[in-house]
Amino acid sequence: MLRWAESVLAVLTEAGVEGERRVVALRGLLSYVIGAIQLEHLGALSGPGTTAITELSPAEFPHMTETARDARNVGADQEFLGGLALLLDGLGV
Repeated sequence: MLRWAESVLAVLTEAGVEGERRVVALRGLLSYVIGAIQLEHLGALSGPGTTAITELSPAEFPHMTETARDARNVGADQEFLGGLALLLDGLGV
């Protein structure tokens, strides 16, 4: 874990991220990676939970049901890399 963090900090530093912003960026990236791993193992988009959400009442959960239908077409790599790209774009890295 320390070597991973050191590598990430080197990249952030090279990108001009410093001080408290670098602390928050490191923690945000670490949280994203841990969260993505947990989601893939505990609730993958290809799993039964996504199917169950598509079967909810669209009148009561219009956004959840539509998003779950779309989610069935998102692979694990696309989910992880797409989310990571969004996070990095937000950091301006």
